[in-house]
Amino acid sequence: DLDLKAFEERVNSHLVGKFVNIASRCAGFITNVFEGKLASKFSDESEQSYFSARDRLRSIAEAAYESGDFSLATRVIVDIADFANGIIATKAPWQLAKLLRESSADAERIRADLQDVATLALNLFRLLACYARPVLPITAIRVEKFLQNKFDFFKDVDHPLLDKKIPNYEIFLTRVDSKNIETMIENSKESLQLTPPAAAAKTAPVATAAPASTTSTISIDDFAKLDLRIGKVLQCGFVDGSDKLLRFELDAGDLGKRQIFSGIRAAYQEPEKLVGRNVVFIANLAPRKMRFGISEGMILSAGSGGDQLFLLDVDDGANAGMPVK
Repeated sequence: DLDLKAFEERVNSHLVGKFVNIASRCAGFITNVFEGKLASKFSDESEQSYFSARDRLRSIAEAAYESGDFSLATRVIVDIADFANGIIATKAPWQLAKLLRESSADAERIRADLQDVATLALNLFRLLACYARPVLPITAIRVEKFLQNKFDFFKDVDHPLLDKKIPNYEIFLTRVDSKNIETMIENSKESLQLTPPAAAAKTAPVATAAPASTTSTISIDDFAKLDLRIGKVLQCGFVDGSDKLLRFELDAGDLGKRQIFSGIRAAYQEPEKLVGRNVVFIANLAPRKMRFGISEGMILSAGSGGDQLFLLDVDDGANAGMPVK
């Protein structure tokens, strides 16, 4: 249920336009005007704003993560980002910086106000980065590096970051270009296969016996198109990143060695015990490109799926590469 257009809008509007925008609008004032130094303390108003945002995140986002309601957690994070951007729009630090350049008679107060709002903005940015860490882990690490402050736990941002020197601002996220999404889809087409809904549920090349009521009639010519062979298991193991697949390396006799990914992991939790066993596989199935590698055939098994799958056995005397007739 992935809507790539909605994904593009969320990244561009929420992550870049709201979240990252907080730092990009205010970090320059700290580095250019205050030599990278955050204010040593907040004004009463800014202190209240920080703790108000923190308390809302603490009471709603933490509970939402605990209950698995990630949608609620991200919604409150976006709400706080809107709150931060509202403060920035109201305080208008760019106007304060302009007044400061014009040598206003009230320069000391303007300077203090500018440092205060910029420091608050960066602290709200840090607060949001911490609470978004479960869904934006790499970005959170970059924010830690930028602010030179680690936050491994939500409690690490209970108090604001003050009287600290920070480096120059760096770009954390950039907008998604719809053309790049189109290119990604196009490049992925070769690894996607249009299959009936029932077959699509199976993520691995494994054949099972269908109920008699669903069996359709084929001709002998159709059957003759299948090149069924004996394969001897040389290697068999789990596949990193998959909870369904086993990776087989078969000796296919005069056909050489074949790598086949089969979705029978639930049925065979000790794949090393399959080494040395003979199996039946379809040798002339078109190779399938998967993210784990190329699968060069389909191993046959019987059963209804899951842990109810059983590899077909082969009598003694059958050798690797022999055709099945």
